Amino acid sequence: MSSSSTPTSDSTASGSPPRIRRRIFAWDPGRDTVIALGTLLAFWACYWAGSAFGGGFLIVGILLFGTLIPALTVLRKRREGWAGLGITRRFLLRSLIIAALLGAGSAYQLITTAAAQQVELLPHLLANLLVFWEPFFVFGWLYLRWERAFGWLPAIALTGLGFALQHVGSVPLPVALSFGLFALAFAIVFACVRNLAILWPLFYPVASGIGTLQSGLAMGWDGVGSGAFLLAAQAVILFFVVRGLRTKLTF
Repeated sequence: MSSSSTPTSDSTASGSPPRIRRRIFAWDPGRDTVIALGTLLAFWACYWAGSAFGGGFLIVGILLFGTLIPALTVLRKRREGWAGLGITRRFLLRSLIIAALLGAGSAYQLITTAAAQQVELLPHLLANLLVFWEPFFVFGWLYLRWERAFGWLPAIALTGLGFALQHVGSVPLPVALSFGLFALAFAIVFACVRNLAILWPLFYPVASGIGTLQSGLAMGWDGVGSGAFLLAAQAVILFFVVRGLRTKLTF
């Protein structure tokens, strides 16, 4: 496996994002590519087990395979900085403006869909807003690993396929495939800037709210509570991952 995409020694020492030339197609898989594939398969198993036996399995998947392992790999092992997980100041203003426009443009569909299904809009939207773990795992972690290994065009396709796989067995197959199409569209948007701000928190919650309603998954105040817990748990994990690092991580 080639290591040509490994960050330079300067970037590693400073904790700054690695300088990687973006390519349409590439072949440069590394150890982090294997780790990413392993987390995707493990997360799929947890997602399926959570739907079949209880939400505890999904919590393990989110916190272990969706947060801790990606953070350890990127922040501690590779020392790429937060930008290695899509959390960066680069293109931040542009990302927020685009996200606000996309979110506002999708809001009417969310409102009308919720009204047609007689779903209370506020808790449903808040519950989707608190699902930071999904864009973090799917785009900040998986997409950026796929792009480094295979180029940005295959990364977009692999992200859509992976997101569909993530839901296979937990929802009907047509719904899982529709989720994959959603992820494909999100990946195209994310690929433009590689900044999670273009998705979360202004656009992804609205689009996810539409997608979950269309698949029959309405979220109430219990979803808000569980979402708040998971978001707080993620923050604690990330805090302890970066705690004690010798170099200050940059954005």
